[in-house]
Amino acid sequence: MHALIEIAKSIIHQYGYIGVFMLTALDQFIFPFPLDILITMATSIGLTLKKIMPIICVSTLLGASIGYMLGKFLGHPVFIKLFGKKRLDKGEAFIKKWGMPGVMVAGLTPFPFQIVTWTAGIFEMPFYKFITAVLLGRVSRYFLVALAGVFVFKTKFYATTEMSAIILGTLQGLTEFFPVSSSGHLVIMENFLNTPIAPEDLATFDIILHGGSFLAILAYFWKDWIATIKELFNMIKAKTILKDSLIFKLVLGTIPAIAGGLIFSGAIMGSLREMKSIGIWFIITAFFYFIADWRCGKNIDSDITPKKSFIIGLAQAVALIPSVSRSGATIATGMLLGIKRHIAAKFSFMLGGISILAANVYALVSIGKGIVMPPLDFILIGFATSFVFSLLAIAFLIKYLEKHTLRAFGIYLIIIGVLILSFM
Repeated sequence: MHALIEIAKSIIHQYGYIGVFMLTALDQFIFPFPLDILITMATSIGLTLKKIMPIICVSTLLGASIGYMLGKFLGHPVFIKLFGKKRLDKGEAFIKKWGMPGVMVAGLTPFPFQIVTWTAGIFEMPFYKFITAVLLGRVSRYFLVALAGVFVFKTKFYATTEMSAIILGTLQGLTEFFPVSSSGHLVIMENFLNTPIAPEDLATFDIILHGGSFLAILAYFWKDWIATIKELFNMIKAKTILKDSLIFKLVLGTIPAIAGGLIFSGAIMGSLREMKSIGIWFIITAFFYFIADWRCGKNIDSDITPKKSFIIGLAQAVALIPSVSRSGATIATGMLLGIKRHIAAKFSFMLGGISILAANVYALVSIGKGIVMPPLDFILIGFATSFVFSLLAIAFLIKYLEKHTLRAFGIYLIIIGVLILSFM
């Protein structure tokens, strides 16, 4: 990625506004490039935002249109040949219902927009709706990023400033609960950004971002947590253990993750955070989702027994690997055990809350052992952003899993995994 940034830098230096136009257009359908870096490079050589922004708007619409046409005229027939007309019809029905809000949300977030433009074309989303969503989502995000850099942070921002905390916090909030691996996506994005933290300390900053997700879990399930605390006090008062209580199941499910974290922390912080490993594990995780969807059938079980909670906990321990989604691994395992998807998701999120708390306590203890931490404002911005987007992600996914499977997330992970391995 750093090589791509150097190429982009030379293009902007050599071609100026035309270079900005080219890079922005390519970013919509093939060339992934963080916008804040692009604007910084452009302004650093004397280009003005007054001219840059109209250019970015026009080139965004052009690039998005090219991606759409590539999807329609190349991706569409290939999809039919590989998956059949029946699956295409299902995809088109989904895009018809969710396409416009989906493009808008993806445009406003760090989600790889190249996938969105091709997908819209493959499933023949009405072009006028697609362009409208691009204007409302993608173009709006570009204006917000530029305004944030100029008026909020009062400086020409590069990825070394608070903007990288916002990007990483947003990514953590969304991907912690969407079953696509938050830690894996954070590692990928950290390869795009030049953050003010040494590479060996980024894992600790990731844990801090997870703290925002933990607060969101507490806020969303506050009634369940109060009931759980009451259960704990009742057991202490009665001097007994109620094996059917939620608190017992949560503790039982947390034990494997804590043990795995203590034993394998070196591998988790080291080689497993490499890009090649992430790409491979993304693909493996995707096939696990497909197996869960295939084997689970129509799950009707709403009860999570202590045995099932421990098995789900083992899946959570495997998800300590940075590229394996914790929520995805635990939800899919719950599905294989016959539990309803949204019930498994709720248990997964609450179980994750305890694990995230344990990881954050460990991080705070580690700080006293000489780990260099980023500036306080950097931490607070990342934490707050992570909290907001985590809350939104929880609310969406609980509803989504009542009627949908993990298949779409599996397809996404295969695409990203293949792309990562292609660039290695």
